[in-house]
Amino acid sequence: MKRLLLADRVKGRADSFLAPLIPALEQHYETRFIAAGPGAELAEAIAWADIVWLEWCWDHAVWATRDILPPGKPCLVRLHSIEALQTNYPERMNWSRVSQVITVGDDIRDILLPMIPDAVPIQVVPNGIDTTRFRPGTPNPYRIGWVGHLEPKKNPMLMMQIAHRLHQQDPRFSFHVAGAFTDLRTARYLRQMQAMLGMAGTVWFDGHVADMPAWYADKGILLSTSMYESFGMNIGEAMATGAFPVVHAFPGADRLWPTECLFASVDEAIALIQAARPGLYCDWVSQRYGLDRQVRTVLDLLRQMQPSRISAHPD
Repeated sequence: MKRLLLADRVKGRADSFLAPLIPALEQHYETRFIAAGPGAELAEAIAWADIVWLEWCWDHAVWATRDILPPGKPCLVRLHSIEALQTNYPERMNWSRVSQVITVGDDIRDILLPMIPDAVPIQVVPNGIDTTRFRPGTPNPYRIGWVGHLEPKKNPMLMMQIAHRLHQQDPRFSFHVAGAFTDLRTARYLRQMQAMLGMAGTVWFDGHVADMPAWYADKGILLSTSMYESFGMNIGEAMATGAFPVVHAFPGADRLWPTECLFASVDEAIALIQAARPGLYCDWVSQRYGLDRQVRTVLDLLRQMQPSRISAHPD
């Protein structure tokens, strides 16, 4: 079996975006996962591997492609939104050492195209939803879920305004937030707005949730207010459990999620929530984003990554 290195700079094995793929990859490759930055551990692991997968275009990817990866060794880099929008790492890469780039959405691919040489192929491979874990539950149409770190880019401020307006119209609805406070300003603001708007019994902050499938099971609606997502795993996972998606129309959302579920204003969000049909998109998300589809595509890409193809890239 070929040796496949999975090097994730940002997350550990349990919470990596690679975690759902690892069982399938281990059936075809001798697989090694590390969470390491530039240094001896990463250098040794790259020397061990036949194929290198660099998860996130971060400092480890810049260092590896400029200093460590030998010409001709197959290397795949998967980018997420933060690298393309908030760092200069893509511009610092030695792309001649990279044989394949993956993004999880079309919009990120479009942003990256000017930064990456034409010789390096870019393919969109959406995230896969594990429908054996995220199975249809018993959704309550008045329980609304919101998922993510409580920080500005996830736009929880908009969630509070929607919750307040909706509560004025129908107090049966409640909002349940799964995610840690990662930004002190946001935490102080939300706590104050919760009090000032009288939302203490309507908006519930559940903190970090270990068992997300169980948490989703009774949510009839998933509200996403994020300013931007390269994909939005929580949206797909919630849909698989039966929650109806109500998604702020961030750039590229119309190429990922049903356009009839997108909103631009508070009033549009409330109208979608009030007309929501829990369970409607279980099959839709399974057919479009099922984990098996992602696994097949990734395995096909890895099989095509032969040293002879990569050595032809100019330095």
